Amino acid sequence: MGEEGKRGLKIFLEFWLLIGALAGFNFYMYFGGGSKMFLVVGILSVIVFIGWAMFYVLYVRKGEQ
Repeated sequence: MGEEGKRGLKIFLEFWLLIGALAGFNFYMYFGGGSKMFLVVGILSVIVFIGWAMFYVLYVRKGEQ
């Protein structure tokens, strides 16, 4: 993995961590007595979390090989 690959992985991991933190925060707020909007945003965040990983594995990593 070259310098460009390491930079791409770093960007991927940073955004993946932020999306995961957003999902965790929304679920925490929902189960702490929050509104249903927190649940909706939490579910959408999990979908984006999984989609972001699939995008990286199937598109970005495949292009490097």
